[in-house]
Amino acid sequence: MDGVALTLVGHYGERVTTPSSTLRGIPFAKMTGSGNDFVFFDGRDVLLERVTSPEMIQSICNRNNGIGADGIVVLEPAHPDADVRIHYFNSDGTPADLCGNATLCSTAMSAMLGLAADSGMTLTTPAGLIASRLDEGLPEIDLQPVSAVRPTMPIDLGEGEERIGFAVAGIPHLVILCADADRVDVEGRGPLLRRHAASGPAGANVNWVSPLGGGQWRYRTFERGVEGETLACGTGAVATAVLLTVWGVVTPSTITIRTSSGRDLEVRLAATESGFWPTLRGEGRVVFRGVIESI
Repeated sequence: MDGVALTLVGHYGERVTTPSSTLRGIPFAKMTGSGNDFVFFDGRDVLLERVTSPEMIQSICNRNNGIGADGIVVLEPAHPDADVRIHYFNSDGTPADLCGNATLCSTAMSAMLGLAADSGMTLTTPAGLIASRLDEGLPEIDLQPVSAVRPTMPIDLGEGEERIGFAVAGIPHLVILCADADRVDVEGRGPLLRRHAASGPAGANVNWVSPLGGGQWRYRTFERGVEGETLACGTGAVATAVLLTVWGVVTPSTITIRTSSGRDLEVRLAATESGFWPTLRGEGRVVFRGVIESI
């Protein structure tokens, strides 16, 4: 039955199709980037179409009946354009142009798979080419310039919120400066802001940031595509660093942002006439490897 979906008869006689046999035998790696977790597949061994239908992705990312993840990644050789092509999908099955933590993890995994040299590689994404490397064991990525930066947005402030800005760091983000990010009702306020008309028809991720002391910052993110809070968001950290700089709260240098997993992401900004060129550095760690048996 390998390669054929399993069909069951439900309690009321309806036919229920599961992807179990279609996915059976596929090797994978589970990775985390500061708590933002992903299921990785080697595209040389697994056909992209086999694991990237919305139904398959939702089954794989299900935290009760699947492997559990914020999204899935398929890596493929990309010669001659780049070393590696990244295919990233959110846990709801929608494709995304870019995911910062998935790209950090992709840098580490590409080196492990021998797809590229750990001293320097080029990754291609729908958001453009990304140069990356391993720096003292941690992946570091050079992103495309942050665009469409707006220091203010026509959005009413909530309790404890001081200002709201917007930036596109590969994908659109709202950034909210607040008194205490840990006290924000992310699950309550996040869905309303994520779809706010001022962010455009696709909506945006929503990030709350507050001072942590010692020059560090604390942030929390509500992610579209996951439709909930994630423990970290790489592009969210970049957008947050840019807005903090535009607001004059920090100077363009290395900005350390504490994630909800307790790990830090570092954003280095180079301010030029064409905008902010960000470099993101953070975790890209394999948690475990396995072979899918039944999902």
